[in-house]
Amino acid sequence: MPAIVLHQWSISPFCGKVRRILEHKGLPYEIVNYNGLLSRKAAGLSKAGKLPVLDYDGERIQDSSDIAAFLEAKHPERPIFPADPDLRAQAQIWEDWADESLFWFEAHQRFMYPEARERAAAALTEGRPAFERVLMKGAVKRIYGKRLKAQGLGRLGTERVEQRLLGHVDTLETLLGRRTWLVGDARSIADIAVASQLAEIVSGSHLAPQIARREKVMAWLARN
Repeated sequence: MPAIVLHQWSISPFCGKVRRILEHKGLPYEIVNYNGLLSRKAAGLSKAGKLPVLDYDGERIQDSSDIAAFLEAKHPERPIFPADPDLRAQAQIWEDWADESLFWFEAHQRFMYPEARERAAAALTEGRPAFERVLMKGAVKRIYGKRLKAQGLGRLGTERVEQRLLGHVDTLETLLGRRTWLVGDARSIADIAVASQLAEIVSGSHLAPQIARREKVMAWLARN
């Protein structure tokens, strides 16, 4: 088996996406967390300066989508990309929606509410000196506040953001009433990417009880 090391932040949905892919394919791996001020070292792991980063037998890959494609090429058994071209295209659209749209709702729910931000800061500084939690709490509020405003979601009122998020969950509930998986008849990158974002929303948001009422979504999430 190859030597695989995942460099990650534990609550990052993109790192969760890579973990799900590795586990789906039955690949053993090690984890290196970059909690607290160790996060500064993550910038030196790749040109993008972001996590996840995967070390695979001495080869280094960055970006969750690139890692997904790399692992699919290396380990085509238990595929995450459908063989049918139309279904593959649909799965890639779902992946892009999860990574580029749903992610911002996850960031909003995680970092723009005091209690959620406190929990996030605690997770991001686990095992580190206590003062780093205070620094992290202020940093994520500042950084993601700016990013969310630039993206546009941060310019909306919180009530409107929550309505839109629950609307997305309702859409998933409708679709999953007619199918087991988002695309085709097997788990794919579509399920993995969307579930990785939604799982972090459920774990970090005060909207978790409302999301939990969507029974089909919750059953699908448990499968992922």
